[in-house]
Amino acid sequence: MIMMFTLLTLSLSTTVVSNQPHILYMVVDDLGWTDVGFHGSNFPTPVLDKLVTESVEMSKYYVQPVCSPTRSSLMTGRYPFNMGMQHLTTIIPGSTAHIPLDVKTIAEVMKEQGYETHMVGKWHLGYASWKYTPIGRGFDTFTGYLGGMIDYYNRTMNAGDIVGYDFWHNTAADYTHDGSYTLTDYMTDSEAALRKTVAAGKPSFLYFAHQNIHIPIDVPPTTSPKCESVSPDRRKTLCDMMSVLDSAIGETLQLYKDLGIWNNTLMIITTDNGGMTYYQDAFPGSASSNWPLRAGKTTLFEGGVKGVCLLTGGDNVFPSNIRNLKYFGMAHAADLMPTILTAAGMSDIVPSLEFDGVSHWESITKNLTSPRSEVPVNIVYSGLNYTSIINNDMKLIVGKVQGAYDGYWTVSPYKEIPAPFDPHNTTRLFNLSADPNEYHNIAESHPEIVEFLKQRIESYVKGKRYSE
Repeated sequence: MIMMFTLLTLSLSTTVVSNQPHILYMVVDDLGWTDVGFHGSNFPTPVLDKLVTESVEMSKYYVQPVCSPTRSSLMTGRYPFNMGMQHLTTIIPGSTAHIPLDVKTIAEVMKEQGYETHMVGKWHLGYASWKYTPIGRGFDTFTGYLGGMIDYYNRTMNAGDIVGYDFWHNTAADYTHDGSYTLTDYMTDSEAALRKTVAAGKPSFLYFAHQNIHIPIDVPPTTSPKCESVSPDRRKTLCDMMSVLDSAIGETLQLYKDLGIWNNTLMIITTDNGGMTYYQDAFPGSASSNWPLRAGKTTLFEGGVKGVCLLTGGDNVFPSNIRNLKYFGMAHAADLMPTILTAAGMSDIVPSLEFDGVSHWESITKNLTSPRSEVPVNIVYSGLNYTSIINNDMKLIVGKVQGAYDGYWTVSPYKEIPAPFDPHNTTRLFNLSADPNEYHNIAESHPEIVEFLKQRIESYVKGKRYSE
């Protein structure tokens, strides 16, 4: 399957430049910190394990605790709270929320530059009007679903009283493959689109927003012998889902090589949030591990917001001296667009796009410190609840609501370890350098740091461009 990448070439001209790189931009849904072998998982991920040795791994990279807010940043380079996309959860069925039409998406900018733009997979960024959907936001083609989740075979979404079919080709409901595994269609349609673009001699922008490994926990068509010993059963199935995803990533990479374009391709892989653990049997429990990080998806702890992210590419566009590199500069999902713009030699257009994110390319290639020392992890409820910020080593979590659950989930055996008891749980302060797994709340002994970080939160609240 494909990976997440963002290249922009913004100018008023649509002239195709011969050295414009192809872009692979991949999002893996609900990928936990320890759902990959190179972080110690017992899930077989040989393709990703090899790829990390050819990549820059962004080791201090942050996302939002749930998907729609993160995806809005990935698509625009903006913080979600600066464009009305910072919701308590995600965009729920029936919502009119969407990326504002005056905020350009990656696809819209790429299209202006002569790219052919294609998307497969999950959108979840607005669908109350066709102009809010992929075809309305800059993509030439789209195969996938508009909401947050569907069944991997019958392609229906089920949100309590709201049930319906959600699988589309451009703006038409696509029933032609009902019953087959969705990943097969994503692979087939992305290959067809890519071959057509290459044959036309144009640069391609392919946004592959994978459905795997989000719930429902559906057994894929093929299973891995290496998952047989994984338990419990739900986690074994998730292992198989991760295995077919890993294989599909390898197939996509091979396609780019077979077409002779890999050497001129840039690629990023990212998760949209931390992995959802087996915190309950009922929806929305899954079986990921973010070990040794605390908790997971929906929470403001590191397991929910510290993301897996790889930046790589072919030899013509990706310097050999930064392969197999761990980059420890603090980064946020909003940083990916400006980083790749700069990597592609287009740093001069970054100011015109009014990014909240910053480019890390110079820091990566020249071994400089990160341009970022602060991440507004989550800003909702006017910064009074379900809100978090990281400034240098210090992380503050504010409010009674901090996620759906708490604790730690190990890898093998897969089990829950309760979080430490904390009587002061409405204000939590952690020193991530000394305590990266958030065992010790030091808020009571450092009131001055708490106050400073609350003031920083307030500065973001006052500076928001759009209302919640």
